[in-house]
Amino acid sequence: MKKILIVAEFFAPNNKIASVRTTKLAKYFKLNGYYVGVISRKLRNTESIDPTLLKELNYVDEHIIVGDSWIMRQVFWIYNKLKKTEVRKKTINNTTFKPNETNISAVLSPFFRKISSDFYNFYTTKAYSKRAKKQVEKTCRQYDVILTSSGPFSADILGRLAKITNPNILWIADFRDPPPTDFLLKKHLPYYNWLQNEVVKNASAITGVSDSCIECFKDGFKREIITICNGFDEDDINNIETINGNKFALTYAGMLYNGERDLSIIFKAISELIMESKIDKTKIVVNYLGNDVVSFLEQADAYNMQTICQTFGKVDREKSLQMQLSSHILLLASWNKTGNTGIITGKFFEYMMINKPIVCSIMGNLPNSMLKEMITDANNGVVWEQANDETDYPIMKEYILKQYKQYEQGLPLHFTPNEKYINQFRYKKIANKFIEIINFISR
Repeated sequence: MKKILIVAEFFAPNNKIASVRTTKLAKYFKLNGYYVGVISRKLRNTESIDPTLLKELNYVDEHIIVGDSWIMRQVFWIYNKLKKTEVRKKTINNTTFKPNETNISAVLSPFFRKISSDFYNFYTTKAYSKRAKKQVEKTCRQYDVILTSSGPFSADILGRLAKITNPNILWIADFRDPPPTDFLLKKHLPYYNWLQNEVVKNASAITGVSDSCIECFKDGFKREIITICNGFDEDDINNIETINGNKFALTYAGMLYNGERDLSIIFKAISELIMESKIDKTKIVVNYLGNDVVSFLEQADAYNMQTICQTFGKVDREKSLQMQLSSHILLLASWNKTGNTGIITGKFFEYMMINKPIVCSIMGNLPNSMLKEMITDANNGVVWEQANDETDYPIMKEYILKQYKQYEQGLPLHFTPNEKYINQFRYKKIANKFIEIINFISR
């Protein structure tokens, strides 16, 4: 029996999308006969438990949880206190809406916010790495394989340490995010470059979550990097009951990144359809699940659509899945622009599991995004790109109307997804790709 150690700050039961990939890989490694160990970070007081991931801990043979030092806990407390300094008010349905958290951008200039964020992320990651090193040194000699999941970059530090401590261990360096290229704190860039070179020299195999992620590494890595996408696990929606609503429901779940992900064009289409008397305003609702409530409501306000909105703030993943399953259309948003292309949000893979029509908005100056290509290949929705507005907008608007008419007549929505294409993204198959790599480099 091979023994594999997964090293990642984010792992079950942490209610973050970054925890899903690592947790599901652990599950399917175990089901393939591996002994599975995990080193991850203890939940902080601002983080919550994901009930759908909690049960997956049954597949882990050894789980070492590394906590933060007392000093770092005080740093987290101060930082999160800053984020709640100003409560922004929003009037909706004649009541005053006060989000629990506001972005620090309300208090600090964008430039200063970026610097403070870079400092925060860099030094908190370094502090965690220092505390986790002892556990890695003590544990890694017992394992055949270590799989590190980055970011944060603590995974790369600890993977390098494991390889130095146990030269016989096979190290798979998996990247969920590209390396930082726009760092304002230039003094940190040499450290990142050094760490990248150490990954190149010491890792047995390198994987990335998307082609665009890999593109960002090519110049620095100068060796093969294998694309292994995120995916979904249908076990997550077993025994989740749907809610029978009395309105045509569109739902967006996730971050809006202070409006960089923009749903305004969807509100525009709905507004026009209402004004054209093609959609009854009392029979439609747009749900938002996430922390960026202010950005969401501002996007709705642009077309006077705030009264059809419901906001729920950040919810646990089980509640999010329930609301998605209870919706008629799932909303997705991303960007595709010069210097930042090929973004494949993890939410798309979750939406494939939910198996409902998708309406996607992609901002940016570049057409023909990877996300549009994937949704087209999956045949599970429609995509509007800002760079292709003249063609895409009428198609998207007609798609929403067509689905609404089906709902109004009590008929199933138009939806014939490409199951063969979608099946390749099941985590069982994704874990098998990693196992193939392990078997290859073990020879």
